[in-house]
Amino acid sequence: MSWRTIPNHWRDTLRAPGSVARVTQDPINPGSQSASAFPLTAKYDQQWIRDNALGENALCQVESLARRLPLRAGMRVLDLGCGKATSSIFLAREFGIEAWAADAATSPTENRKRAVALECERSVFPLRTDAHNLPFAKEFFDAVIAIDSFLYFGTDERYLAYLVQFIKSGGFVGIVDIAFTRELLSVEDAPQYLRPQYPKHWSFVHSIPWWKHHWEKTGLVEVTCAELLPESDELLRDYVQGRPREQDEDSIMRAVPSDHEGLIALFCMVARKR
Repeated sequence: MSWRTIPNHWRDTLRAPGSVARVTQDPINPGSQSASAFPLTAKYDQQWIRDNALGENALCQVESLARRLPLRAGMRVLDLGCGKATSSIFLAREFGIEAWAADAATSPTENRKRAVALECERSVFPLRTDAHNLPFAKEFFDAVIAIDSFLYFGTDERYLAYLVQFIKSGGFVGIVDIAFTRELLSVEDAPQYLRPQYPKHWSFVHSIPWWKHHWEKTGLVEVTCAELLPESDELLRDYVQGRPREQDEDSIMRAVPSDHEGLIALFCMVARKR
């Protein structure tokens, strides 16, 4: 759904002073490339994005993913590990899809309030469910996405086979998440700044070739995209700069300032179900 096709009452919401989402003259980071790199995200109030963020800018990530997915109005999309459902709200508003906003920890009541506030309660359906116990019919979804969440359940070699049963034949699964630009084989292979938190936070992070093989070896999907986000460095920098000091236990916030070799990055992967 382009800006020209957004209904008038949505345009008013985007423009209204004090609304939760609006066109801003002060884009994601003044002087950065974000407004041009993420024109859809730039329409939303940046404080609203930050207030509802559980990781790097979810709207920028889902906008990147949307460029690599054949989204069309009316599609049913499962937003897995959606957090505060901003990615679901974004896709519903910008592309006219129906989004099932699924998360094991975030209140579906609060997520619905966010959807109601942005007038997409008829196309965003929040629910609390575990990624390993999805309450859906087989082949119900046209696509499944996971923004900054797939690492927590998707490294299991059996998980993709479980997940794709809910996707129609020819449908898609797409993720954006943290990756390493080279595979780390052990804690001894990790740089010193990662070692204190390596067992808990970094041992399950992998490189893009690892992820591509992880999916392709199942024979269930055809990987159509597996690449670093061109804006990865900027998004990670903005995330670190925007976090309050009381959250300095965050593993990414601790590591990124010390990553002078470009080891930590955001990546995107999309596959079509065979």
